[in-house]
Amino acid sequence: MSDSKFMRVRHFIIFGSLALGVGGCTQEEAIQPLEQTSSPLAVINGRPIWQEQFEDFLSLSPNEQDSDSFESSRNVFFREFVTEQLLLQEAEKKGVSVIEQEVQRRLDGWLSEGQEPTPGLRERVRTLLRIQKFIKQEIGDQIKVGNQEMFSYYQSREGKYIINDQAHVLELLLDDQNRAEKIHSQLHLGDVRTFKDLAEKFSKGLTAEIGGDLGTFERGQLPEEFEKTIFKLKPGEISSVFRSTEGYHIFMMEEWVPRHAQKFHEVQDIIFEKMVTNKERVALDQYVEQLLRTASVEVHDENLQLEWGEGSEYSW
Repeated sequence: MSDSKFMRVRHFIIFGSLALGVGGCTQEEAIQPLEQTSSPLAVINGRPIWQEQFEDFLSLSPNEQDSDSFESSRNVFFREFVTEQLLLQEAEKKGVSVIEQEVQRRLDGWLSEGQEPTPGLRERVRTLLRIQKFIKQEIGDQIKVGNQEMFSYYQSREGKYIINDQAHVLELLLDDQNRAEKIHSQLHLGDVRTFKDLAEKFSKGLTAEIGGDLGTFERGQLPEEFEKTIFKLKPGEISSVFRSTEGYHIFMMEEWVPRHAQKFHEVQDIIFEKMVTNKERVALDQYVEQLLRTASVEVHDENLQLEWGEGSEYSW
């Protein structure tokens, strides 16, 4: 695994969603805590780490371990495991904890209905939440992004913030063709209010409650049979009744938004999130490197190695 791939794994675990935290394992396959062996796998800052802990980490990590190259990448995962243990130790020093409701809420967010987490998975989620909370406390809350900084970022990348042609579309969906034709006869060019009123009363579509408002679409985002009709319309125009497997449709082009460069205020929130994420990653890398320089790590498994670098006990 390349250094950049490894960095993505690290950032995933600290800042990413836990939704992929069980990798390719089912709940039944997740490794349960086993009886500890007599000799620890490693000792990190004086704390013994057991083989079973590392195996649990592997079984409940992202899907890279399912690849053909997993065995050759075992050292990379071990370095990730060491990093996680170091961060967990720091979280413990600062008294960072999570309550059971937080763990359960995260599990409920992505487990299938009726699916019960194993004890090992529950503990894994607790560990990751604890580390994430610690990182936010130590790094995230110190990240600052100013308006001028965001505007400079926008100016240097202005050509990337382009919106293609978009159609704002309203829809009426009926089960019966005769009724669809009757409703169509009550519609008039540009009369958005009447279209929405009739959609609320008669449409069988999922958007009926909001006046049949489908939202905005670019070419290629809708089924081809719909686009052939919709993108022929001009603003305010109404399509003829046509049939699909869903029923009988009537579309209205409420608004046409030509391709244009987005203004700064339109993308300010997106830029803020991106810049915060980038700064968090840099700050996290620096923080982890500091931990590595000061950590004491003894590895007792001859098949696992940590690379040593000048100026630190080991490097990445």
